[in-house]
Amino acid sequence: MAVQYTNFRGDEYYLHVRKTNKGNPTYYFKKDDPDTSVDSIPEGYEIYEHPNGRVFLTKKSRRKITDEEVQLIKESMEINSPIKDYKLDIRQKSIYLYTYENPVPFDENPVIVEALSDPKYKTYDAQFCFTLLDKNTRAFQVERKSYTGEKDDQWLFLEESTDLKGLVDKYVQHLGQESYYELF
Repeated sequence: MAVQYTNFRGDEYYLHVRKTNKGNPTYYFKKDDPDTSVDSIPEGYEIYEHPNGRVFLTKKSRRKITDEEVQLIKESMEINSPIKDYKLDIRQKSIYLYTYENPVPFDENPVIVEALSDPKYKTYDAQFCFTLLDKNTRAFQVERKSYTGEKDDQWLFLEESTDLKGLVDKYVQHLGQESYYELF
């Protein structure tokens, strides 16, 4: 039985393996190609889905972010953020907050709005990154995505604190607002 994974867009991916020049196995997912020799996920690996639906096989790593901290961000998003369509990407010591903002005003053609709301066509953008600085004091720093540089992966430092709830509550209210671009 092939290893199959369906992402949030409904695309089916199948796990494949190939040998590197040194003879080591390298794993990758391929869409709509069930002809594979991989019957199970190798020991020490896990499936990772990027917020935009790309699927990878990654080595398991010990996450330093607690479930309570993730839940705290989810609760703050529900209460404080005007944007409700979001995803969290939890990495070893960082939580990336991705949002989807409809590029078409709601008074436009409803057929276009509905089509762009289909998961097949949604693209999520990273907006904030909450990074654990000290595992003992649980100090976090928050950064927002910068849109002024040449590179796509530039971040602006905003603040650091041992009060993650305070950081999240303070900044997520700016998502989808002009005030987001005034944060620095």
